[in-house]
Amino acid sequence: MKILSIIGRPGSGKGTQVDILSKKTGFGIIRTGELLRQKAKEEDLIGKKIKQVFHHGGLIPTPIVFSLWMPKLEEFRKSEVKGVIFDGNPRKLYEAYMLQEVFDMFEWKEFRACYIDISEKEAYFRLAKRKRKHYSGDKERLSWFKTEVAPVIDYYRKKGVLVEVNGEQSIEKVQEELCEKLSDFLYDTD
Repeated sequence: MKILSIIGRPGSGKGTQVDILSKKTGFGIIRTGELLRQKAKEEDLIGKKIKQVFHHGGLIPTPIVFSLWMPKLEEFRKSEVKGVIFDGNPRKLYEAYMLQEVFDMFEWKEFRACYIDISEKEAYFRLAKRKRKHYSGDKERLSWFKTEVAPVIDYYRKKGVLVEVNGEQSIEKVQEELCEKLSDFLYDTD
């Protein structure tokens, strides 16, 4: 199983690139936001807490995130997919370490991370253009990108598994650069 993590600032176009890549490769997708939104509809304590965090733009505690990831990873492990794409995760260094332990347990050795790089100014511009309901939450998410996500990017860079793509291009150009830099990983037929 190949695992690809697509990371970037809010507004960097991660979701769009993940959709295109999934169609090209047949990789499954883990969208943490989607999993959390489903859980937030439940009226239990965790569902209510997730709703609160969403409203204030914070980060969901790692154990909750993992409780949602594990069934999806197990589902993909039993399926015919040859890879999984994490859309926007891991978002904390702690999550990166824990994911590595899970991959080791499943004996999944092929991992890459792709950082879609856009400036903070561009991120603000794109998010404002979207006129999102929780724009104040978006501002919060942009600020914790520096404190939480940037160390994850550095960690993957030091491990030699990170590719960086210029996200301030057209969707097509970003996809082209991404596929070019990951061609040996995505399309290897071994």
